[in-house]
Amino acid sequence: MTLQSGTMIADRYRLMRLIATGGMGQVWEALDMRLDRRVAVKVLKSEFSDDPEFLERFRNEAQTTARLNHPGIAAVFDYGETPDRDGGSPLAYLVMELVHGEPLSAVLSRMGHLPLNHALDMLEQTGRALKAAHDAGLVHRDVKPGNILITPTGQVKITDFGIAKAVDAAPVTRTGMVMGTAQYISPEQALGEDATAASDVYSLGVVGYEALSGHRPFTGDGAITVAMKHIREDPAPLPADLPDNVAELIEIAMAKDPGLRYADGGEFADAVAVVRSGRRPPLPHNLGDAPAQPATPQMVESTGTRAMSTAGQYEQRPPTTATGYATGYHDDNADDGRWTTGQKALAAVAGLLLVIAIALVAFFLLRSTGDDGGGSVAPSSVPQVTTPTTTITETPTPEETTPTQQETTPEETTPETTTAPPTTETTPEETTPETTEETTPETTSGGFTFQLPSFGIQGNSYNGNDTSGGDANDGDTGIGAPGDSAGHNTDGTGLGGHSDHQNGDA
Repeated sequence: MTLQSGTMIADRYRLMRLIATGGMGQVWEALDMRLDRRVAVKVLKSEFSDDPEFLERFRNEAQTTARLNHPGIAAVFDYGETPDRDGGSPLAYLVMELVHGEPLSAVLSRMGHLPLNHALDMLEQTGRALKAAHDAGLVHRDVKPGNILITPTGQVKITDFGIAKAVDAAPVTRTGMVMGTAQYISPEQALGEDATAASDVYSLGVVGYEALSGHRPFTGDGAITVAMKHIREDPAPLPADLPDNVAELIEIAMAKDPGLRYADGGEFADAVAVVRSGRRPPLPHNLGDAPAQPATPQMVESTGTRAMSTAGQYEQRPPTTATGYATGYHDDNADDGRWTTGQKALAAVAGLLLVIAIALVAFFLLRSTGDDGGGSVAPSSVPQVTTPTTTITETPTPEETTPTQQETTPEETTPETTTAPPTTETTPEETTPETTEETTPETTSGGFTFQLPSFGIQGNSYNGNDTSGGDANDGDTGIGAPGDSAGHNTDGTGLGGHSDHQNGDA
């Protein structure tokens, strides 16, 4: 059946205007003759209607999206398969909410990148919408700017659950088939592994990277090249003028290991909210609880380079740095190779008692031999007693002073050494070990809070993922997958103009 303005679908939906064309179908603005309302009708291309796998994908989108009820997800109203009047294959169609706005891809194509407050608001809203899907056990598997619609008031609407998968359901695609868009695909999806909610978080992190920097983290000559970069390479640093906590948020979301990312859209959205309040993003829950800390100059020093590194760094952060928060715990009793104040005091007291004991022994020995004379050694014996005392205060190890004291004992042959104890009693007061206090630098909040103004988007209608500003890699990755390369519609993209860049990637 040739679709054109005025064509009736299932004797109910009158096609009015083509919105977009995608790899699997077309999206039309239509009038529901029964309910007298404007809707978006996505029609599967006739060449795919005979393919059981594509038809199953199309049915899956209808059933998947119909299960979701969230203001951030474009609603599904109806699904059907109607006979082709020309005698061809049955025509499969999906009736959806008509969203007035434009895809994020068109916004980025026009603006280059989003202001920081707009970008963070978009990420938080998208994360909340994905949470509804994740809570229902669904993974979108194709989060990208073309599937994120922005209304003139700044409301986010996620669309195109065409390749979404129920976590507990059998896969629609063949074994080893990779589904998703290469520029936004998670490493595990590129490897042909099962997608999880954390896979959607990775893709949303890539969207955030592009929205903040104005370019995608990875580019290449083809879908396979780009997908391999997601697996093996780290993206270039984000612009230096972005706050460190924002760069850290994207770094966590784009961790290569799914276990080091935020587990789902809800946890990611909560982290974005923390960053918008001016604090560092919290670590993912599965890495341990750590309170969010203010974004301060010390934290800038602790983060070091802005280069997007592998997510293993989150496990390797020093646990005792004052500005780090890997554990949120500092052990003051940790063995750092230095003597504590108490240990130094005990060593000094022990040394003093040892000197007194030696002096008493010497006194009794000299008393027993006092009749033999020899008092001429008295002047030299006193400094010999006090010299070890000084050595004790300089060297905190009491064991080292014991031999020295014993060697000087035979030379102390005069009763006048009884003055040594009073002399050494003052030594602890003069040589009290210095106390080293470890202080933790205080941090002050450098917080910032954003309020979202309107994106200034005109009231155009979009449903499905957009392809404006994209390239030949904007379809499915093509790694063992059918070629869902996105089509283009050129109904006008000028500022303030009537722009309908909507992909019907069913």
